Amino acid sequence: MAHKIFIIDDEKSILFLSKAILVTAGYSVSTESDSTRAYQAVLDAKPDLILMDIAMPEVNGIELARNIRVNPALKDTHIFALTGMPELINEHNKIYFEKIIIKPFHMDSLLAELKSFFAKQTVAV
Repeated sequence: MAHKIFIIDDEKSILFLSKAILVTAGYSVSTESDSTRAYQAVLDAKPDLILMDIAMPEVNGIELARNIRVNPALKDTHIFALTGMPELINEHNKIYFEKIIIKPFHMDSLLAELKSFFAKQTVAV
């Protein structure tokens, strides 16, 4: 069964390209560009992993990640931060993310990170 990944980013070009590449790599991918709708969309989808932008209008990625973390229905959902502004992540809020990936990134590097992450999850189960 394909791992379910949910991408949240207000840049639609990143969503489109990332989804196309991840689907080709065998992942099941959902996306949302509106951070105000993202929480409910994640709750409905129950993904294995969320790739989330940090600097988004309305609801930023840190606030969204915090809301996801406190919901028992999403306790097994992992979150990677995608950000071009790593200075927004500090000691207090980095606890919401398993990994921080700095934009711009190469898709080959992201695919390698995902493969490694899911391999470790499979071993841990």
